Amino acid sequence: MNKLLITTLALVGTLVVTVVVFGGYLASTYNKHVQLHSLYDAKLKSNEANFDNMWKKISQVTQVSDMQKDALKQIFVEYASARTGGGDQGSLMRWIKEAVPTVDVSIYKNLQNIITSSRDSWTANQNELIDISREYNVFIKTFPTNIVAMVFGWQSINPVVIT
Repeated sequence: MNKLLITTLALVGTLVVTVVVFGGYLASTYNKHVQLHSLYDAKLKSNEANFDNMWKKISQVTQVSDMQKDALKQIFVEYASARTGGGDQGSLMRWIKEAVPTVDVSIYKNLQNIITSSRDSWTANQNELIDISREYNVFIKTFPTNIVAMVFGWQSINPVVIT
């Protein structure tokens, strides 16, 4: 009887240890899944914010350009109407030497710099997003995690790459 009790206790103890170890493995695997998926989601939100910021910078610079374009158009229209106006208006303006306004191209150079710098940081963020999705996909496709992923229905992440 003593041997039977010891054998039963040993089997129950082994089973308990196995369940605890397997439960710890499942918890660890699930935590890594949550960590990587959350990191991917956060990086995706960060990329959306960076993309929005880039377009706001571009819009802000080009809005100045639109205002200047409208002002320049108004000046040209007024010059043309004063030169070609009927009666004394046209002849009055003929003695004035006109200096046609020049367009400031520094805005376009500034815009080019904004686009270039924003594009470089955008590309770096996209590469980080791809690396996170690669790490997650490798994690859920390797043994024995692939069995847990199949049981819980975890899917691969296909990164959203905007070029």
